[in-house]
Amino acid sequence: MSVYRVVGRLAAVSALNNFMSAPWPTIAGPNWFDSKIEPVEDMKTDKMFPCGVVYTDYDFNHWNKGAGQNKRRLTTITLELLIVQAREVTTGARPDYRLDCPVTDSEIESSLDFFESQIFRALAANNEAANAFSYLYASYDNVVSRRGASAEGGQRLAARQISMEMTSVRENTSGTIPPEIEAFLAKLEGTPTYTDYADRVIDIRQALTAPAGWSEVERERQLLGWSTKTAEAVGRVFGPPVLLPPNLTFHPVGPSP
Repeated sequence: MSVYRVVGRLAAVSALNNFMSAPWPTIAGPNWFDSKIEPVEDMKTDKMFPCGVVYTDYDFNHWNKGAGQNKRRLTTITLELLIVQAREVTTGARPDYRLDCPVTDSEIESSLDFFESQIFRALAANNEAANAFSYLYASYDNVVSRRGASAEGGQRLAARQISMEMTSVRENTSGTIPPEIEAFLAKLEGTPTYTDYADRVIDIRQALTAPAGWSEVERERQLLGWSTKTAEAVGRVFGPPVLLPPNLTFHPVGPSP
């Protein structure tokens, strides 16, 4: 698992929905989701509303191993922008909802274009989520915006997909949490009205700080991808650190009188 990939998705969603509080950065309001659209209050029969989903599709060169730690890491973040219409579908004992994208028109296309411009502003805003996102993804190689179409007849639908191939920070191997990420995690924990991801903060912190409990030799071995035998062969011996006596003092050595 890439911990930064998890944090990046959660930071993107939180920047785009402003931690589930007004003023909303985009026309989707609170309807932003991580990897899957979840049921929301607006999913009622014959109601049309905008929403967005954040995915991480590809992550190139994210493994810190040997010379690979010097390779440039690229993460593809995909945003799906949708104007959807919900309709009730009865399946079993309880009602369920199905989302459909209507065929687009001039007004919907204009809304999607404005929607897209709002997204880039929200990801560059000055808040804990956007700052964490900007820390993890400082630049990009490619950004492609594609229209949505039906699989059957190729009809233009009320949807767009934005694929962003981002230059990504490598995972921290020291066991410390960067300030931008710590500020974001603290915001997730400390916002009573935004509880969607708070239960993940403990696991994220534990994963990020785990290397702090390793010895220097173990951190180096994992970073370089050495086997234990290779590490010992080059003089990197495993075991508890050797501590000098606390009362040990050193005296300058000079010529004998």
